[in-house]
Amino acid sequence: MTQGLDLHLIARPDGVPPVAHEDAEAVYTPNQLWSRSKLPRDLIREAIVGGRLPAYNAGRGDKPRYLVRWADFLMWRETLRVGVQ
Repeated sequence: MTQGLDLHLIARPDGVPPVAHEDAEAVYTPNQLWSRSKLPRDLIREAIVGGRLPAYNAGRGDKPRYLVRWADFLMWRETLRVGVQ
């Protein structure tokens, strides 16, 4: 029996709050992530370009347009935490 359990929640590592499936699959531009999280824009963009934050490139040629899944962003954001054992 799954009473009180939301089967649509994505499994997360310890310390990362669960995310509803619909939110986890949502994609955001770096500017949208900045506005939603208040992390520095440059930090987000550098993480994408450096391969530390997975993203889709929906742009063409030399004009990338990055899109990041919310679940991937949350996982990456947890790597920035300090003082957690």
